[in-house]
Amino acid sequence: MNILIKRVVSLILLIISFYSINVSAEEFSITAENVILYNLNDDSIIYEKNSEEKVSIASITKIMTALVAINNIADLSDTVVITEDDFAYTSGYSKAGFGVGDTVTYEDLLYGILLPSGADAVNAVVNNTLGFTDFVEEMNALAQSIGMANTSFSNPVGRDSDTNYSTAKDVAKMLEYALNNPEFKKIFTTKEYTTTSGLTLQSTLMPYKDILDINLIAGSKSGFTKSAGRCLASITTLNDVPYLLVVLDSSLDNNYSAVLDSITIYDYYSNNYSYQTILNDALVIDSIPINSSKTKEYEIKANEDISMYLQNDTIDDLTYEYAGVEEIKYNTKKGSKLGTIKVYDDETLLYESDVYLDSDIEYYNFYLMGIIAVIFLFIVVIIWKTKRRKRHRRRKR
Repeated sequence: MNILIKRVVSLILLIISFYSINVSAEEFSITAENVILYNLNDDSIIYEKNSEEKVSIASITKIMTALVAINNIADLSDTVVITEDDFAYTSGYSKAGFGVGDTVTYEDLLYGILLPSGADAVNAVVNNTLGFTDFVEEMNALAQSIGMANTSFSNPVGRDSDTNYSTAKDVAKMLEYALNNPEFKKIFTTKEYTTTSGLTLQSTLMPYKDILDINLIAGSKSGFTKSAGRCLASITTLNDVPYLLVVLDSSLDNNYSAVLDSITIYDYYSNNYSYQTILNDALVIDSIPINSSKTKEYEIKANEDISMYLQNDTIDDLTYEYAGVEEIKYNTKKGSKLGTIKVYDDETLLYESDVYLDSDIEYYNFYLMGIIAVIFLFIVVIIWKTKRRKRHRRRKR
């Protein structure tokens, strides 16, 4: 019976995913209210929806918790003992599964924070490092230092509060910053881990491995409260393009709505967008005449290879515009700026590049030609005078 249910759910999700992939970017079907998607190659936003709205982010908060912990632990292999205090105020929140009296490493606790989103692991780290007040103060200080101007933390667990909020854009900044830390990135991109005490910890993605293609997501941190909805901050690399995605306030209708929203978005962009060459040194944009030269025309080219992340087949509809000098005048030197090339997708300017004269033009040598003309004229005059003298002598005879 369970197998049958899984197959039915898989079929429904396949139909939903198929529909999402085959519609335009403005219409793909997701439930998330706040979204931002980055292409990390270019550090550019390629999709966003209400990305600067201040909202509850639930356990996405624990990304900052993990960062502050890493910054304040000298040796992650050091051990601590789990106590009753580490379970204070954890009722109703996810737990990693540690027990009172367990001896675990700080690294075990970090995996417990980021994979199963354990509030017990959070408390154990906080209690054994800075303590609650100083820990939260450092969370806010770090947030401000990395430019999270629309974020406030009031607790390290992600408990809903008027003073614990962020935006999709700020969460993306936080995650991008965190991924520069090798320890954080290692844990964030792990889906299963066994602690030194023998406890198996799993990513919150794992319960959906039989109904969703969670392999499309390389690393993630989830969050959930009724106020925040289903949330997921994640990364992946598809078709050699690295993405960072934040979805907040996805539907409460099912446990995996934020995961499905993320997969839908990743699927759409990986199938419908790619890097395309919009300029190369073989593409002739225009040609202009050259004055006073055997070479009559100069070809306007970009003389550079430029690729951009664009919707597939956009290259077929691009237009190119050259604006600059209309002719190359006598003795214009190599390296002189001629004008600019602009590349448009419909009316959208995609790229602008300056164009320079990149070769030595062989102009006619008017100086030499002038000297030759003077010499020739001088010879003609001499000949004419010589003939005139001869005629004059003949007449005297």
